[in-house]
Amino acid sequence: MDDVKFITGLTAATDARVAFRGTPFVERTAPLNQNALWMRWDRNMVVDAYSDMVEELAAIRNRVAMGDMSPLSKYVIAGPDAERLMDSLIPRDITRLKVGQIYYAPWCDENGHVVGDGLVFRMDETTFRVSADPGLTWWKSHAEGLDVVVTDISDDYGILTLQGPRSRDVLRAATGGAFDELPFSRLGFVTVAGKQVEILRQGFTGEHGYELWVKAADGAAVWKAVQEAGQPFGILPAGAWALDLARLEAGLLIVGYDYTSSGPDHGGAGIQAAGKFRASPYDLGLGRLIDLRKANFVGKAALQRISETGDHRKLVGLDIDWSRAGGGKGLEGGAPGNLRRVRWYPVPAFHDGAEAGHASSVAWSPSLGKMIGFGHLRGKAASIGSQVTLRWTSDGETLDVDARVVELPFLSLKRANG
Repeated sequence: MDDVKFITGLTAATDARVAFRGTPFVERTAPLNQNALWMRWDRNMVVDAYSDMVEELAAIRNRVAMGDMSPLSKYVIAGPDAERLMDSLIPRDITRLKVGQIYYAPWCDENGHVVGDGLVFRMDETTFRVSADPGLTWWKSHAEGLDVVVTDISDDYGILTLQGPRSRDVLRAATGGAFDELPFSRLGFVTVAGKQVEILRQGFTGEHGYELWVKAADGAAVWKAVQEAGQPFGILPAGAWALDLARLEAGLLIVGYDYTSSGPDHGGAGIQAAGKFRASPYDLGLGRLIDLRKANFVGKAALQRISETGDHRKLVGLDIDWSRAGGGKGLEGGAPGNLRRVRWYPVPAFHDGAEAGHASSVAWSPSLGKMIGFGHLRGKAASIGSQVTLRWTSDGETLDVDARVVELPFLSLKRANG
């Protein structure tokens, strides 16, 4: 969408017209944004919190919520050499990926460092799609010399994410009962509000859920229909803030926040940490997605070495003593007001007096009633039950904050694959 959307409201300095680039759903999401809070996500603005973030997160966990994931980059890789290209870049066996099936996978550079991660799905024998953070330059560079075309369709579709235990019920209502359940990581087609919608049995919350890929021109109509169908089930719109906390609670990573991409493209997260925060899939707990038995692919030799030596960080959960980080300042119920946002930049971590790695995506979890974060740790520091110290900076003061290593995910939902 190339048009510019305008919202009238208060800026930090004055009452002014604020111009931004909306998603295909902005006609519906803007009137619902009671707080007038927006967040920049790559080239778009999305609602940060519609009303109350805690209520929106609770809807994801206990009922059903709908959100706007449209800014995710979307690429088509098509042509006679499409499978050859994809199999040379993805460390999973693409030749086994069936039409309508979806892989979650990382992709790496020659050093085994992750360029990005996301969904790869096969539309037909010679056509694939990728949904991830920005990476067009990287994908196109590897397509040179092959009979394949890489096309950016990011603005052609909106992504409506429908997440929560009642998401299946809402989808059946929105389709007039015409929806038959999909297996996890499968693609199907439904009709909503008279519009054809592609549906992926996927999500980024740990809950049972779906992604609805909607043609840009149909965005407003489909959003309205899903919202109306969800009323009997207690549906709420969930903003980027609640969705970010949901993925943290579910133990899911974001490029730019939890690791630095090794590719040439700027991440949609808008945060580019130092090069030392580049990571291999083994650093990120994604080693299970590396098939070293398959033919050569980009980064295989480096990944083979890392696998054999075990020389990598381990991704763990951290149960953090927020009383020190929050300076003892809390809200009703004990939730620390200044720690409710996900901290998107690394925090040094120490074990037995020596630096042992770092923490990322640190925040207060309303679902758990505690402060949590990801630990990227080495050696004994990564053992479950170990105590580490986070070197926390707050209001110009450096504090030592205690944390205990726990298993991921923080919430064992057992619903996403059910």
